[in-house]
Amino acid sequence: MLLVVDNGSVFTRNLSGFLESEKADFDLRAFGDVDPGSLRGYGSFILSGRRSNDRRMNAQNARIIRHCLGGSKKLLGICYGAEMLALTLGGTIRRMGSAQRGNRTITPTRSNPLVSGAMVGYESHSYELARLGPDLESVASSGSCRHEIIQHRRGRLFGTQFHPEMTRDGLRLIAGFLRL
Repeated sequence: MLLVVDNGSVFTRNLSGFLESEKADFDLRAFGDVDPGSLRGYGSFILSGRRSNDRRMNAQNARIIRHCLGGSKKLLGICYGAEMLALTLGGTIRRMGSAQRGNRTITPTRSNPLVSGAMVGYESHSYELARLGPDLESVASSGSCRHEIIQHRRGRLFGTQFHPEMTRDGLRLIAGFLRL
């Protein structure tokens, strides 16, 4: 069973609509409605993007990431979710000179189970992954972001700086995550 954590992204409806079309077995919960005791009942997690920053949201997402690491569960962090993955595992983020909006070509830089060739991803962010912790590696980049897709070196934890729920190629990436 998959838990989708809605952190307030305006794109969560696209994500849940795609999961429904794929007949995925999932629950959608706002970050504040996720009971930490219920995490054991899920085998995979998707952390959505966000609209605004919130300390409780940050703590809840970090808790879910640590749960996935400790329980060998799979996780996909989207935009803010990827930023939380990096921050939780010792990385940093930084504010970009200008907000990124629109489609970009994402190119794999390393072999990974989510994408094998160039793809189109939709950008909608003002922060970027600046430095990755020692357990994360960058597996794809674009002309605007060095770390478009990140992967945990030993686990099935992934992050996308872009919003895969917004493009056909990105939806294929999500479908690949579901099949892992």
